[in-house]
Amino acid sequence: MHVCLLLAGTFPPDERTRNHATALREAGHTTTVVCRGGPREAESETVDRIDVRRIPNETLYAGVREKIDGAQYALRAIRPAWLRSVEEIDEERAIDACCAMDLRLVKTALQAGEAHDAPVVADLPGNPPALERQRNRTERWGDRLRNPRKLARRLFLSPWRLGRLESGPLGDVDRLVTTCEEARARYVREVGIDPRRVAVVRDTAADPNAPIEIDDHGLGFDPGAAFVVIAFAGGDHGVPADPADLETLVAAAARAADEAVDLHLVLVGDLDSATADDLETQAGRAVAGGRLTFRTATDPDRVPVYVAASDVCVFPARSSSVTEAAMPPTAFRAMAMGVPVVATDVGPASRIVRRTNAGRVVPVGDREALTATLVALADPDTAAEHGSSGQRAVERRYHRERDATRLASLYESLSRAELGDGDPIGELRTVRRGGSTAP
Repeated sequence: MHVCLLLAGTFPPDERTRNHATALREAGHTTTVVCRGGPREAESETVDRIDVRRIPNETLYAGVREKIDGAQYALRAIRPAWLRSVEEIDEERAIDACCAMDLRLVKTALQAGEAHDAPVVADLPGNPPALERQRNRTERWGDRLRNPRKLARRLFLSPWRLGRLESGPLGDVDRLVTTCEEARARYVREVGIDPRRVAVVRDTAADPNAPIEIDDHGLGFDPGAAFVVIAFAGGDHGVPADPADLETLVAAAARAADEAVDLHLVLVGDLDSATADDLETQAGRAVAGGRLTFRTATDPDRVPVYVAASDVCVFPARSSSVTEAAMPPTAFRAMAMGVPVVATDVGPASRIVRRTNAGRVVPVGDREALTATLVALADPDTAAEHGSSGQRAVERRYHRERDATRLASLYESLSRAELGDGDPIGELRTVRRGGSTAP
């Protein structure tokens, strides 16, 4: 099969898109990614044997045609530039399936599927409208007014509008892929997607045995000589963390340092500068009986290195419409590498950590429980028990090859599907041939 993946952002570094394309490639299929491109990026290149076609960001809405494109997107949520790229790709090699890697591109993918008589897949996180609401809360109106693109996104990509895409066009895709069982349940119960068409493909880790060179990574200390607690908070590394939870973590780490005197804390995540400064000030004042180090970094290429350097990985979160349907992908990487995981009592992470005994689950905001957990995991035998349990769980269930096989089988079922009564794919294609894909 030749599958065309439509991505609203850039590639690389989008890890979910990379895993999706790699899984298909390893199953013998061909993939082409259509995405945005930066000023120094080639419009066409091959990345890890994945064909990438980029639409230059600086020209996206610059000319007369591009402004008309922008109006179409504002009015109809369809991106003509992506459709034109799909047309060009299909002329080179026929497209057998189209996948929207973003809810904003679902209507575009449906139109491309109708034009090329190809099934349509959507690969989405657990709650895209809630993710957009969260992004809006972290952006200041002053920044939006100074950046027309941010302002346009705020006006035309509102959570309300994304919700309309969920309740309308999303129901027309042939298959919906999401990241965890809780996310699947949300799409079935709250959005009304046919459960026969929703599949779970997790963001499980790549090969945990791949060699990783560990140095100080700019941390200012030797990870091999310390008890390293690394917290993943937001971005591509973990579910979003509330500043209050990070303050609790810093306070708990400081108290745990009284007993685990070589404890070092590293924070990895996307934080606004004010929050980062406040936490760094708190960390500087909270050193108690040992050395506490605070750093932030978000380079996705360094995530495996940070996990390898850690003795414990913490994923702080509190209950929200985002966290209840999101599993931090880095937690699977930690489990695969035998690193104990600490999760708050929220969403899929707490369920999986409890089920597998891959670490400890603590109540949200409970400084005493988190302190006791860090002290307990400083014991090598306790840490080794949880680490071994996590590795076994990955080997038996949460491994990349299993999820890749599931994704490839999903596409192969689309290629084999026959039109007919009672077949959801056949019913959808019959509707499309009648010319109706509107919400």
